[in-house]
Amino acid sequence: MMGNIPVDALNILTHLSSKGKGRAWVYANCKKGSLLPDDLLERREEIMQILKANQSGFDGIITFYDSSFPKIRAQVSAGDYPLCFFYRGDISLLNTKKIAVIGTRNSTPDIKLKEEAVVDALVEKGMTIVSGLANGCDSIAHSRCVEKGGKTIALLPSPVWRVIPDSKIDLAEEIVKSGGLLLSEYYTVAGKTELTPRYVRRDHLQAMLSDGVVLAASNEDGGSRFAVNYALTNNIDCAALYDSATDADNPLFALNRQVVKSRGEAGVIDAKDAKNSVGRFIDRCFKPKNLFDF
Repeated sequence: MMGNIPVDALNILTHLSSKGKGRAWVYANCKKGSLLPDDLLERREEIMQILKANQSGFDGIITFYDSSFPKIRAQVSAGDYPLCFFYRGDISLLNTKKIAVIGTRNSTPDIKLKEEAVVDALVEKGMTIVSGLANGCDSIAHSRCVEKGGKTIALLPSPVWRVIPDSKIDLAEEIVKSGGLLLSEYYTVAGKTELTPRYVRRDHLQAMLSDGVVLAASNEDGGSRFAVNYALTNNIDCAALYDSATDADNPLFALNRQVVKSRGEAGVIDAKDAKNSVGRFIDRCFKPKNLFDF
């Protein structure tokens, strides 16, 4: 430990900040308790100083060495596998039953009502709600979960001590105070060129860390497509709110239609019968699967 910052976590972060060393290299070459090469000690000290300056803003760091690190149900490659998370709140939520609820930033009152019905049913079933703290459907998922006494995890594209967007700082505090969790791979604020890849990574992690993904609503080009496509191609159960009578031509449900086309009836969440529809989805999510755990 350096202060209360684990040396292993510092070593992982130092290697990841080095040219040519991605997640796959770090997983293959960095063992618990291994020593850092002398030429990287200065860089590790720089990272430690950043973390010490922000130490009041996070509760801890968890690494893939830790027994409490989340099991990954997705069939992810070593290059995708998460290695280190900063957190605020209840880290034990990473090993609960988790469903990601995601969707458009441009939610409507009707979408909000449907999504809340689904979140209510998920909370009643004891699911932890995962989302990305963005405007629109993400915030609805977090807020409704907190309101109903459930637990929620917010994945951030920024440090947990520097929530973005600014408009969600209060919601982030509510999540932590209600026994939820803020989670991030990052200890620096992103520049303009870094931010888009971080949003994509955040969306992948929403699917990767969950047992299933529910899409509230999204057009074809929305950020939700990254989480949905990741789920559909990596053996993670995915379903979408959909009503053929009202949503067949609605552009805000274009991605939902793709999910239904891919998954058939198994891909439909009926908000009018949310309790039963969600129950069937959860049953499918937790049928025995092989964990892809390095």
